Amino acid sequence: MKKIIFFLGLTWSSTAFGHVDLDSVNVKTKLNWTLGTRSFFMSTTYYDDFKNDFSWAQSAFVKLETPAYKGFSISGRYAIFGKILSSDLVARDPITGGRNRYEAGLLDVTDLGNNYFGRVEEFQLKFKTELLSFAAGRMPINTALINPQDGRLSPTFVEGLFVNFTPDRFNTATLNYISSISPRSTSSWFGIGESMGLYPIGLDTEGNPSAYIGNVNSDFISVFDWKHVVEEDAFSFEFNHTYVQNISSTFLTQFQRDWKLANSKRLVSGLQIMFQHGIKDGGNENALLRYKDPYDENWILGVRIGMKSPKSTWHLNFTHIGGKGRYLSPREWGRDPFFTFIPRERNEGFSEVTAVTAYYESRFSEKGLVFYGHAGLHFLPKANTFKINKYAFPSYAQGNLGVKYTPEAWGRGLDFHGLILTKLALEKEELMPGWIYNKVNLVHVNLIANYTIQWK
Repeated sequence: MKKIIFFLGLTWSSTAFGHVDLDSVNVKTKLNWTLGTRSFFMSTTYYDDFKNDFSWAQSAFVKLETPAYKGFSISGRYAIFGKILSSDLVARDPITGGRNRYEAGLLDVTDLGNNYFGRVEEFQLKFKTELLSFAAGRMPINTALINPQDGRLSPTFVEGLFVNFTPDRFNTATLNYISSISPRSTSSWFGIGESMGLYPIGLDTEGNPSAYIGNVNSDFISVFDWKHVVEEDAFSFEFNHTYVQNISSTFLTQFQRDWKLANSKRLVSGLQIMFQHGIKDGGNENALLRYKDPYDENWILGVRIGMKSPKSTWHLNFTHIGGKGRYLSPREWGRDPFFTFIPRERNEGFSEVTAVTAYYESRFSEKGLVFYGHAGLHFLPKANTFKINKYAFPSYAQGNLGVKYTPEAWGRGLDFHGLILTKLALEKEELMPGWIYNKVNLVHVNLIANYTIQWK
């Protein structure tokens, strides 16, 4: 155990002072090794007199994978997490009585006193051929509604079965059967129903605290994904169906195409159409304990238009969520698939939403630098319209500024990311304190350092 701790400590030291010269390391093993660390500082301050917070935490992981034998291989990944320094994240805001939302995600949101813990994130048997591949066990995932999510110290992982069929170079079909989930910012694995409510639960349709946590009956998720990609035409089509047993059924179709213009420029375009409806009893026969109203029906329309060149990309995006009841997808499982998604906020839990966002990115590849920015207006139902506003969230404007730096010349395996953002309420009338804290009228800062080394 001491040797393992020393080795992980070596990777952290390398993050701070340089990188390991793999050419000088004589590795006498057939296993493929990956070691990685992430150091993350986060802070949130408010324009009003709410509780400000900060946190600095560290993670490290080791991943091993056997060479393929007749198409079969085994891989596993174990991660450790620890707090370096933080404000009191357990203490509640004295005005609202609420608890911290953002910085708590650098540790275990199910136990804020758990400052040091480990997690088996992957352990899977894989088989791969040119036509067919599958994996069984604990593994990463990246689908429309269930995905790694953005930020924090480690992504979301799932347990189940993955099957991939690639009949030709244009088409790929995948099927995921998921029986349990280990969401980001948690230390354990949870059944499907158990995993709903680990993050803030919001309000029920009457405006009372939701009571579904620990009461949702759902045993599995199935995700079918078909992608058709024509690289020569820069065209892609995706169909996704996510079925949450006893809860909901969601369909997504998405088209994206880049149109060639002069001077190596391309016109960027995209269209999203989604439909979601509740099924069975929504997780519980008791309406007060269910996760979703089985009679909910929501449709979502998204559009993207923009331009990109070898040096820059910009696009404008539009999303509208309509229908009856709330569009719901557990935040524990992944971020929004919408074109208008902006990091550190989501539009899940609402209906009658109109969002307009803009994105700009400038790349300096020779220097390893990327600068980017988001700006968005999100028009939500009134915060007290609880039937279609689960989190009592006011309409808001958001702006992000970020920079990424990959020092290939002197720090192979290192990368740095800085992000600062603000969210401002658009409502002119006076807002309740609970509609502001953790939501709007704030400044949020992220500073991240990653380091990864591999032996093959």
